[in-house]
Formats: sequence, C-alpha cells, structure tokens
Amino acid sequence: MVIHFPQLFLWGAALSSYQAEGGNFDSDWAAWEKEKKLQTAGKACDHYSLFKEDFRLARQLNLNSLRISFEWARIYPAPGTIAHHELNHYIEVINTLAALGLKPLVSLHHFTNPLWFIQKGGWLTASNIDFFLEYVRTIASAFKNKVEYWIIFNEPLVYIYNGFVRGNWPPGTHSLTVAQKVLANMTSAYITAYQEIKRIYAQTPCQVSISKHLRVFSGCPHFSFGLNDVAAFVRDKLFNMQLLERLHNKHCMDFVGINYYCREYVQFDGFAGRECAHTDHRERRNHVGWYVYPQGLYELLMRLKKFNLPVIVTENGSTEEKNTDYREYMMTHVQAVARALKDGVDIRGYFWWALMDNFEWDKGFKERFGLANIDYGTFERSVRPFALEYAKIAAHNKVEI
Repeated sequence: MVIHFPQLFLWGAALSSYQAEGGNFDSDWAAWEKEKKLQTAGKACDHYSLFKEDFRLARQLNLNSLRISFEWARIYPAPGTIAHHELNHYIEVINTLAALGLKPLVSLHHFTNPLWFIQKGGWLTASNIDFFLEYVRTIASAFKNKVEYWIIFNEPLVYIYNGFVRGNWPPGTHSLTVAQKVLANMTSAYITAYQEIKRIYAQTPCQVSISKHLRVFSGCPHFSFGLNDVAAFVRDKLFNMQLLERLHNKHCMDFVGINYYCREYVQFDGFAGRECAHTDHRERRNHVGWYVYPQGLYELLMRLKKFNLPVIVTENGSTEEKNTDYREYMMTHVQAVARALKDGVDIRGYFWWALMDNFEWDKGFKERFGLANIDYGTFERSVRPFALEYAKIAAHNKVEI
C-alpha cells in the first residue's frame, strides 16, 4: 500500500545552534566543558560560517523545511545587552532559508543558557524568567514577518533530568526537589512566552509549541510480580504525558512537537524504577545503545490523537555504523508516521535528526546522526547513501508501507 502525505507536508531535518555553529563561548555548556575537562564543541560543524552551504545541501535532498535554533547567549551576551551583529546573523540565516524555499521551525531554547543567566541562579530562580521573556520578545518582534513556527523549549524534561537529577549536564545538580522547582519555572516561562509571541504576532499567522521527547517505556520482561510494568507506567506518566497534558489544558500548544528515538526497558527500583540492566531484549541496538523500535513511534502518535491538535515529528533519527542500518531505521520510522497518518493522526511534518553530524553534548563527536557525514578535520560534508532514499520520499511525498 502506498501512503500519500498531505500536499504541504514538511519534510525536513533538524539542527541546534550550539551543536552545529561552533565558536560559542558565552554559554553554560562551554563553561561546563572547561570545568569538567570534556571534549569541547570548539568550532563544532562551523555551521555559523557554512550555513549557506548546509542549506543548499538540504535543498539538494529535496527538503522543504529545516528546524534550527537561535543561541540566546550569542544574542544576549550580557543582561539587557543585545548583540545586534548576532541578531543580524540570524536574520541572514532566516532570509537564506526563505530564498531557498525552506520553511524554518525555530527553537528558542535548545539546552544551552547564557553563562550570566546561570550565575544569577538560572532556572531555579523564578525572577530570572523575565530575562528569558526579554529574549523571546526581542526575537518574536524581529522575526514576526519571517518565521511562522516557533518551538519555545526543546526537550525540557531531558534538560532537567540530566542537569538536575543525574547531574551529568550543567549545572551538575543531584536533587529531585531542585528539579521540580526548575520544571515549575520552565513551565511558567513557556506559558508566558507562548502568550507573548501570540500578542506580538497579533494578526500574523504563527504556530507555537514545544518539542517533547517521548519514549516507549516497557517493563523489563524478567519476572518481578508485575512491578517492572508498574515502574514503566509511572515513567510514561511522568516523562511522556504529564507536561503535554498540562500545556494542552492551558491552551498553549498550537501543535504537538515530538522527538522520538527508541524504546526503554524499565526495572523496578522504587517509584519510577531504573533502566533495565539486562541487555537481552529483542530489538536491535543502535551505535549509542538505544533499542530501535519503530512501532513505538506509531503507538505514541496514535496516543496523541486525544489532544486533537496537529502533530510534527520534530526529531527522529539514529547513529549507526552501516548505511543499511541507517536506511532501515529511516524507512521503518517514516512508514510508522505514514501508518499513523492513515489511521487518523493529523501529522504535518517529519524532521530527521540531524541534517549533518554534530556535537552530541556529553557524547562529544563520536555519535553520527547526520544525513551528511562531516570530516571534522576539513569540515567537508558528504551525503550518506541512505539520505538519498530519504530525498526520494520527500520528492515524491509518498511511501510504501
């Protein structure tokens, strides 16, 4: 069966500023790398200088949209101080996308913060929300005739979990109590930012939402009197749906943006369990060790029907060693999107993570998610063979399931 996608379906790829641009030394991540003696982002992909080449590559792959992000620390290097040359850089970025026929989806916060913001208490301090709102107002005012789709936060629970529970991301905190306060402040910031963007746009069309990471949580199949399944249920409730339900109830999502990669097996270990220590599960694992489960994307998309909102898959992708594994991952997940579309989910777009290899946070440069490979010695881009298959799907706007 061949499934045809809607005429205006967004076929895209995603990037984030810190991971791709390079040369960003005023953020908390740059300070964290130095403090912890980690591999540094450095010039990353040098996308800051090479963005026009990268956008042309996207068009050569028949994409009609790109998801990018703006770097708060570049635009506001100090409290209340706008770096106008950086704002002009992003204006040039957006104008280039428009000239190439690539619709932008712009994320305002993709894990990184200005270092000065963190030194003032970061997201733990409620009054700091005003700094973020100042940034949002500046950006929305500058781009209201250029950008239709806004994503206020990318994966806020991933940011909070790694930064404030596990402590392996900045600021390196280990406290559920602190994490809950940060979540409350970021949720408040999101709701107010949504309202501010809508106010600034007034009669200008815009679509505003969040990119929410979703996983399929399954109980570890080893005997546990059903406790593993209970822990998986709790994780699903807390991680997957709770924030989306709250934002939906506040009427501040114009679409549901989701990032999906894998299934996670859960073993009972207190309230929400922990990741299953056993490795003998049925799914193939990708290079980073995630369980590949395309059926999970279909299942989650079907669950999102309850919100009665359009859905955009704002990230989906994998890091592999073989082109055949990249192709298999891409095809089966696009087919999952097609099946959900056939079964009544209003899906408006699909974005592969990422357009090209980039800096993968605490994993450094070893994981390669790109449609294009990067030689980090020369910054040469070369398209992976599976990307040509993705390009065919985008060109024909259909896939066989």
